[in-house]
Amino acid sequence: SSSSSSSSDPIFGADATPTVYFIGKMLWSKGIGSLMDLMKYAEESADLKVKVDMYGGGPNKDEASAKAEAMGLEMPFHGPIDHAALGSTHKVFINPSLSEVLCTTVAEALAMGKFVVLPSHPSNDFFAQFPNCLPYANKEEFVGNLYYALTHEPEPLTEEYSYALSWEAATERFAAAGSVSVAESDAMKEALSSTEAGIEIDLPPLTTNEEQRKKLTRTFRRTRGRYRNFRSRLSQEITKSNVLPKELQYRLIAELDKRLDVDLDELLSSPKLRVKLSPAKLDKLLLELYDSVVEGPRGDVFRVIGGGATVGRQNLYVKQQQSKMAKSENEVNPTQGHAVGIPDGAEASTPTNLVKRALKRNLPQKKQDLNSSINGGHSQEVKNREVPKMSLMGKHTRSDSTWGMRLVRHGSFTQSRPPISKYSPLI
Repeated sequence: SSSSSSSSDPIFGADATPTVYFIGKMLWSKGIGSLMDLMKYAEESADLKVKVDMYGGGPNKDEASAKAEAMGLEMPFHGPIDHAALGSTHKVFINPSLSEVLCTTVAEALAMGKFVVLPSHPSNDFFAQFPNCLPYANKEEFVGNLYYALTHEPEPLTEEYSYALSWEAATERFAAAGSVSVAESDAMKEALSSTEAGIEIDLPPLTTNEEQRKKLTRTFRRTRGRYRNFRSRLSQEITKSNVLPKELQYRLIAELDKRLDVDLDELLSSPKLRVKLSPAKLDKLLLELYDSVVEGPRGDVFRVIGGGATVGRQNLYVKQQQSKMAKSENEVNPTQGHAVGIPDGAEASTPTNLVKRALKRNLPQKKQDLNSSINGGHSQEVKNREVPKMSLMGKHTRSDSTWGMRLVRHGSFTQSRPPISKYSPLI
């Protein structure tokens, strides 16, 4: 009696009126165009004309609705809806998407006891184990699976399959996928500690021209032959030598006897670059290189070029504003700027500014002493003198140690004071 009552179910029974639907984002990338083509093929090849209710919103909704109407398909677009509201209204869910990682709507439809018709794709491999999942590899299989779903009743979901769709089971599968066995761990340690550990990177062919390939091969073989003859003669000379120790002779001969066996055709057609670094070491070096680049004074420029343009421009703008504020404060109160420190602007490191700062550090006290002696009138000789200036000398003259300062000559400092007519001021 239970089988007869289930077969007469108005929605899920084998003789029930067909109820087919799709729910998802209304995007062409979700496969709604493929669904239209498949339904049109089912109508033309098997006279299987079925209404498909379309649920969901998206930017391509109106365009898809117009296309379905133009193709003569009974495919009304209803807009967004909660999937749970369709639990007892439809029997068959069609999901033609190939852009999913693990489709949530498929899991929900199977949990509600519906037939699910979907393409054979790696993203759907997990669902293929369920008896109500009907994968298809071509349009003929789609028509067959759709006809089967319309004329049969879905199998009840067992406790085992119900648990497979739970979050607990999903967490266990995630932990199992991320686990590594002891044997795999030991093999990885041995591989990374080996001197042969490294990474191979496939490179494009060196040449696709057959004549060029033959020319390169011929040249390489000729060069290798000459190099082997040289190594052979060198090995014979080392054997006859009485100067080198025997152990060193054996080691050198062993190295010279090694042969470089290279498949030239394979090298030219599919060259490989081998990096003798473990993946972890390579990642560390790349991160250090990245940090050294982006943390430098031009790091924001690299961020703008290589990605993160918004953050890079924002950091660059903030630094520019700080530099402008430092320059303006230095112009308002220059003495404070010299006392606290020189800003990092380009103008702070010009030769003229460097000389000016040197003068302000070394000369003010002596200049003040001269001014005080002049104002006091202690010596007419000091009064008539001019205060010396830092200058470039043309040649050595007599020295006068009373000034107690150094003058610049050809890039070096001297104690000499040349006549005023012999030099011109630097500043």
